[in-house]
Amino acid sequence: MKNLKKMVKIVMVGALAASLVACSTDKKAEKNDGKIKIGAIQYIEHVSLDNALKGFEDRLKEEGIDAEVEVENLQGDQALTTTAPKKFEKDEYKLVYAISTPAAQGAKTALPNKNIIYSAVTDPVEAGLIEAPDKITNITGVNDAVSAKNQIESFLKIYPNIKTIGTIFSTNEANSKVQVEALESACHDLGLKLESVGINNINDIGQALSTLTGKIDAYYALTDNTVASAGPIVAENLLKDKVPSISAEEGQVSKGLLMSEGVDYYEHGRQAADLAIRILKGEDIKNVHAEDNKTSKKKVNEKTAKALGLDLNNENLKDAEIIK
Repeated sequence: MKNLKKMVKIVMVGALAASLVACSTDKKAEKNDGKIKIGAIQYIEHVSLDNALKGFEDRLKEEGIDAEVEVENLQGDQALTTTAPKKFEKDEYKLVYAISTPAAQGAKTALPNKNIIYSAVTDPVEAGLIEAPDKITNITGVNDAVSAKNQIESFLKIYPNIKTIGTIFSTNEANSKVQVEALESACHDLGLKLESVGINNINDIGQALSTLTGKIDAYYALTDNTVASAGPIVAENLLKDKVPSISAEEGQVSKGLLMSEGVDYYEHGRQAADLAIRILKGEDIKNVHAEDNKTSKKKVNEKTAKALGLDLNNENLKDAEIIK
């Protein structure tokens, strides 16, 4: 009889525990009810890509979309570009946001049946992401291409005696190779010499800077993810040699480069989110054509300008935002 009572108690305790687990599961399901799951793939951590993610998330919230954005940061590991996206192939992820060319290329390869939005991609056609802006399969987005020639022309108004420009680029990024070609063409048209140094990884940046030292009058920063991740190191070394710098994207100005008239990546991310919103609301991705970046800003780093002896009252800086 005692054994029977003991067994009844065990069954009741077990039933109560199961009930509590079920209740907890129900509450969790209720909590997640209505949330849209989005996968995000960021190639590396640096201010510009961080801003592109923040702008994307903020724009979704502004639109009233209750999204849970799950981020995979690849930390610049090329080997993860096609394996990490597999995490988002389940049906519960309604969309994937790929930030940078390597991330977008990997996502396209790994997720042929998933809708993908890219940002921070300079040339999506050259990168093999799309055939043309109006010929979309399962991937579309916003490119971050800027005119190197226009930026340098503006820079020459402040530093008219520049003869040689230097740049560093990652040999592993198709995004960067395209930019170097455009920069070389711009320098040729403007009668300038270009000194470029390719690197394999972030550890090569110190040697690359040493190679450029003494050869250049100014430095041009590409929208290169590997180099951008070492922005403060680049800025510090350039300042030691009193070399003025201009960046194709504004994020690096906050890290110590002198100025930029390039992409505002927070707004860039918001623009990408607008494409995502159309898809999330039911529009066929094939009708969501790829776009050029719409928002650029002129920014100047105040501390760097003072260290270089640049007068912030210069007529050519009158519309610039001064970064403290």
